[in-house]
Amino acid sequence: MFEFNAPIDTNLMQPVATGHAQTMERWEDGPNGRRSSGQPLIDEATGAPVRIYDVMLPTGRDGRHELHGVRVISHEAPELAPYAPVELDGLVAKVRQARNGGKGVDVSFTADAIRPATTARPGGRRSADTAEAA
Repeated sequence: MFEFNAPIDTNLMQPVATGHAQTMERWEDGPNGRRSSGQPLIDEATGAPVRIYDVMLPTGRDGRHELHGVRVISHEAPELAPYAPVELDGLVAKVRQARNGGKGVDVSFTADAIRPATTARPGGRRSADTAEAA
């Protein structure tokens, strides 16, 4: 089984938040199998909760945006407006062989931080006002 971790330069892309985020739950092993404890999953190294933010990244054919869950470990939980540009610090893609003997690969994303974008970046869609001015 292989695993490859690659940092991604987000300066040339425009990630877009869906506005959905979820704190992961801690699971416990019990006599009846694994069950959610109802408590948030806490990163042991930092003591911060682990959250998954739904973000659209230009990973599809021809740079089309596709939905991915980005794992962020942070005490801060910014409110992200639906379909608004965001900034991802320290974005890393983890590529590994598909689980359970399946063909292909599994890709997951982690980031050090997420926040609303402060400036427009190249690669994003232009608004009607910008298109008329051009």
